[in-house]
Amino acid sequence: MLKHITLVQNTTTDPGDRYAQQVLSYCHLHDIRVSHIQVAGKLLPAVPEEAANPDLVIVLGGDGTFLRTMRCFVQNRVPLVGVNTGTLGFLTYIDVQSLADYLERLRLGAYQLDDRVMLASTALSPLVGTSSDTGNMPSINGLALNDVVVKNANPSQLCTLRLYVNDIQVAVYDADGLILSTPSGSTAYTMAAGGPVISPEVSAIAITPICPHSFSAKAVVVPFDKTFRVESATSNYDVVYALDGLETGVLKAGQSLQIVRSSLTCRMIRFEKEADDFYGLLKRKLHWAMNPRWSAVTERARYEATGGESPVPVTKASEPC
Repeated sequence: MLKHITLVQNTTTDPGDRYAQQVLSYCHLHDIRVSHIQVAGKLLPAVPEEAANPDLVIVLGGDGTFLRTMRCFVQNRVPLVGVNTGTLGFLTYIDVQSLADYLERLRLGAYQLDDRVMLASTALSPLVGTSSDTGNMPSINGLALNDVVVKNANPSQLCTLRLYVNDIQVAVYDADGLILSTPSGSTAYTMAAGGPVISPEVSAIAITPICPHSFSAKAVVVPFDKTFRVESATSNYDVVYALDGLETGVLKAGQSLQIVRSSLTCRMIRFEKEADDFYGLLKRKLHWAMNPRWSAVTERARYEATGGESPVPVTKASEPC
């Protein structure tokens, strides 16, 4: 029985409180207690004690809001579900037009729980400097749900990075940077850099160089039970790293960042709807392998109307092949 939720609302993407009020009204109607936290852009206020351990958390915002919110609740293993009021929304996959239906499913417990693997990183030498744009949220040391990115501090230059797996050097990359991604993050920066898309069911990490100075430097997929280390290999510049694009740090030459599988997992809510599973999201959100002759709107309507089956396109005589 759903008794208490915490609602995290990004007021930048829900400025008129339209969707927050829909959630609040539904919960009031069904005697569900709500702890309401409003987020202004990238800043997340401290979570009060009475809101820290609800039955579940509903995030109204985009994937960035979801990632920031996750850090406040991951240690208590509170389930999270995201409603997309941002742009693409892969972690926040519920469309606002269907919010009422999903609220009913949540109240009835008609969902499953997925424990998403995460990365834990540790700087093996003292940091030159650190920064964070996470506001007043509690700092989860070196934790990433999506990815760890290592790059030259000067975005106009290449950097040289040594990659070690279980303390064995496997590559030296001359590239713009390197992405170490979980399956959850494989549809984000990794995919944009030409890396593989990995199902969340697979316990693996993708290592993807960013614009490498070698055609043979391709992405690789490695089991999660390894220990990874990325080392800055030159003294001419600093190297910076980012965890989910939130916490950042700086490494000097010879300093390195160790990345392992975290003992913590992100507990996410999943619904038994074909369009909401991983492969359905690829098609619905990323228009995966769609025929470019169809508009996104037309293809999405056909996909939903056929219950997830892709109809065979019929080319009119007047259309170019």
